[in-house]
Amino acid sequence: MDAISFTPTPVMRPVDQVRISIVRAIASGQLRPGDRLPPEVEQARGFQVSRAAVREALRTLAEMGLLTTVRGRGGGSFVNSVDADPVARNLGEAMDVLLHLDAINIAELLEARRALEGICGTLAAERRSAAHLRAIDDVLEAARDPELSTEAWLGLDVSFHRAVAESAENRVLMVPLSALHAIVQPRLNDAIKPLLDRDEINAEHGAIHEAICDRDRDGAAAAVDRHLDHLERLYRQAGVL
Repeated sequence: MDAISFTPTPVMRPVDQVRISIVRAIASGQLRPGDRLPPEVEQARGFQVSRAAVREALRTLAEMGLLTTVRGRGGGSFVNSVDADPVARNLGEAMDVLLHLDAINIAELLEARRALEGICGTLAAERRSAAHLRAIDDVLEAARDPELSTEAWLGLDVSFHRAVAESAENRVLMVPLSALHAIVQPRLNDAIKPLLDRDEINAEHGAIHEAICDRDRDGAAAAVDRHLDHLERLYRQAGVL
């Protein structure tokens, strides 16, 4: 008989035990939006962990946007409606820190953006609804206003790319793209602000929109590529790439 080889199973940390149990309860519907969690002392007793572990688990869940903690009398931890925006915001802030520390670079961020926006353009051409098209068109129309300040126009640039991503109807893709759009894109736009030609950028956005309207998957991906090629030339000219 061959010898049996046993390997240890990692023991879950108390804080992870609490956090994962609460996440599972939310995912299964045992906890619903608006529900109030038991007090920390009751959770600590039920999980057989310290109150510090419960407090840390609740803090991380609040940072993820799954819970809201209210202080004072009548307060406590309440379940939020599930929303990916806090996760995207945290991811964007993490990218910003890594960029400052040179743990990632602009070239890598642009490569990721090209891959994500390309597939979103393709999916948007296939899945877009009339409401999606109206949302994109509204942004394009607003961006054509010559009286807009540069800051307002750049804000609409972010809104355009977000509207295209939303048209792809893929919530997983929205998380990293929202992070890039909200944190990284404004910084890069600021770097190339003096080099931007509004009419040229508006026309490139219009080409993406037109391909999505026509349900032209390849055309949408190609239009995204042409737009990003143009931006990368500007980043190089500005010295950020």
